[in-house]
Amino acid sequence: MRHTILFLLLLVLLPVSVAVQDLLPGIPPAQERLLLLPVIFAFGVLALPLVPALWFALLTAIVQGLSLLQIQSGQAEMGLTVPVVFFLGWAIVLQMASEATHGMRWELHALGSALVTLTLMAGEFLLLCARRGGFPLDGAVLLKLAVPSAAALLLAPLLYLLLRSLVPLSPSPAEPSTAPRQPGFGL
Repeated sequence: MRHTILFLLLLVLLPVSVAVQDLLPGIPPAQERLLLLPVIFAFGVLALPLVPALWFALLTAIVQGLSLLQIQSGQAEMGLTVPVVFFLGWAIVLQMASEATHGMRWELHALGSALVTLTLMAGEFLLLCARRGGFPLDGAVLLKLAVPSAAALLLAPLLYLLLRSLVPLSPSPAEPSTAPRQPGFGL
């Protein structure tokens, strides 16, 4: 029951996070964007069991792909395939990390949020460079990759504590779990 509530809450937060991140002012010094979607994604795939985490990754990919959809010369610059592969791949990696550390931890969430943000933005940059031609890599581009990743690293513990208190993710030691074990990568 708790996983269902968490899944529904996270589904509501996906489009809200995209809307909020577009309304927030830029981060100084070069007005970089604050990305909230990767932070919510990392929390969701770490907190949910494997199958709901994969569904959440798919829905995150659809939201991200639709938010970035731009038509240039009658063709979409980036379709939905790349975000689907990206978020499903990260969901599997984060689920394996969660299994290896025996559950969700705030450190894992913060690191996962920063890495997802960094690879998301770097991947978008590389795809757009390949599509448009040219590779303008300089200090400004590196700053636009590093600042949102660092902001995700700092923002993730706040989101973790907020959502962890709203929806308890594991039963307390005093109340043993009667639910069957969720499928995962562990034995």
